[in-house]
Amino acid sequence: MKGLYVRQSGKLVMAVALTLLSVSISAQVLDSPVATVRLSSTEVITQRSLKQDVQRYEEQLGRALTVEQRREVLDAKINEVLLKQGADRANVTVADSEVSEVLNQQKAQLGAAVSDEQFRRLLEQQTGMSYADVFEQIRRTLVQQRFLAESKRDVINPPGASSRLPAPSEVRKVYEENQTNFINPAMSGFTHIFFDSRNLSEQEKSELLARAQAKHDEIAGGKTSFQRAVNAAMDDSSVQAGDFGYIVRGDQQAMALLGSSFVDAVFALEEEEVSEVIESNIGYHIIKVTDKRAPRLLEMDDPIYPGQSLTVRMQIIQYLQQQKQQERFQTALQELIGELREDADITIFEERLNW
Repeated sequence: MKGLYVRQSGKLVMAVALTLLSVSISAQVLDSPVATVRLSSTEVITQRSLKQDVQRYEEQLGRALTVEQRREVLDAKINEVLLKQGADRANVTVADSEVSEVLNQQKAQLGAAVSDEQFRRLLEQQTGMSYADVFEQIRRTLVQQRFLAESKRDVINPPGASSRLPAPSEVRKVYEENQTNFINPAMSGFTHIFFDSRNLSEQEKSELLARAQAKHDEIAGGKTSFQRAVNAAMDDSSVQAGDFGYIVRGDQQAMALLGSSFVDAVFALEEEEVSEVIESNIGYHIIKVTDKRAPRLLEMDDPIYPGQSLTVRMQIIQYLQQQKQQERFQTALQELIGELREDADITIFEERLNW
């Protein structure tokens, strides 16, 4: 009985070994290389990783990619490997602090109310990656950008390029082709006396509203002028006053902050008119409209926004300069990739683009 058991056990071991070998072979088939790339080291691009990228593009486009389009995706992956290995070979690095600076700039665009933890969760939700993976992805992008800038400095920024202005005819052409896009919407600028009700109890809000109403009654009854009330409020730490700036009709950010009823109330006032007490999402206001503007098309030398120095002409010049810069950047990138491809050993298994 013991010998029989041993022999059966041997068969069992052999069966397990064959099963493991089968699994290993299956994994290799599933992970068949679709390309190998060697510049400073050999890197394999597997069919599985290519399929994942192709699937993401197909989900975005809502259709299947052709074999030629799959090859384009593969070429992009090869280029990414070449840029990474080229940067490694050139000892191009990016410090953690530089990556953090990029992330902090992105966080700042969301407003001061977003905490570090909320920002991390938002990044993970939007990218489908862990925060650590996002961090490293940004590092890789910065490394590639620095490698390109250092390798093709004369192509990206040739002498005199930054000071070279587009021809007046180019500026005029862009303006005329996009004239209907250069428009100021309806907007109202105003000065206000503001009673902040945030973080107050209902009782405190009622008391604050009574104070605001009393101040309005003083102005309306002629005991003081609106401007004198503004000046006095500037010396009162419990009240805020001064120039608010402009509210633009349809500004979603303003409506989210202040409330659509407040925005509507502002636009209902005429220029130089002093309001009743108006409630917003953040408190109570007494406002005086100082500038009321109807929608209008902008001329070439009009400011983009009231009170700003940037004109339509200046914005078009900046756009054309950025367009030229982007063209030089793409030229430099194609030159660099071409040089890296000439220096690299690349094998592509074309038949594995069909699945």
